[in-house]
Amino acid sequence: MELVCTAERLRTHAWVADARCGHAGENAPGIVLVLHSTGIDALCRLGRSRLIDRLQRDIEYTGEPVTWRLLDTLPASASAQQIDAWLQAPLPREALLLDEQQHDGVWTLALRIPLDLVYFPGHFPQAPVLPGAVQIAWALSFAATRLGTPARCQMMEALKFQQLLRPGNRADLTLHHDAARNKLHFAYRHGDKAYSSGRLAWSATS
Repeated sequence: MELVCTAERLRTHAWVADARCGHAGENAPGIVLVLHSTGIDALCRLGRSRLIDRLQRDIEYTGEPVTWRLLDTLPASASAQQIDAWLQAPLPREALLLDEQQHDGVWTLALRIPLDLVYFPGHFPQAPVLPGAVQIAWALSFAATRLGTPARCQMMEALKFQQLLRPGNRADLTLHHDAARNKLHFAYRHGDKAYSSGRLAWSATS
């Protein structure tokens, strides 16, 4: 009952759009959260651990330890079983694919960076940033299934990391395979904001 009341109190917090309680395992309580834009700003400023500590202090929660999950959306019709499944699932490792289009050999993928991405707590705990290595790995993975290019590269050229990708950001990933030169051109952008770009290359015999 106390955890249900905790979720109710969280829903009144200025940072929280929705909160539901469930089970993260046998006798292990958990809460899934959806954040308002102000909450996402706080997540980027504080990091996951300090955000949760702050929420618990603000609602004066003093109960047993809780497993937390940050979701981008939470349907009003979500069942108790779905809540439990989200709590028990591992943290996401991939971007959320919203849409994709292909024109003249160029793929454009609309992505959203999950709030609870597994890489954020370690990079960095108090200022979550999507690592450049993950951006490159995603570009290679998305291209491999759409363009038939290798899942790993041998060389990286003209890499530019111009702006930080943070929790909740939207980004359009463009992918173009220069088959004659064995290179994959990638760029993460959103509107007039350029996040990163570069060329990933491999030998003709790889």
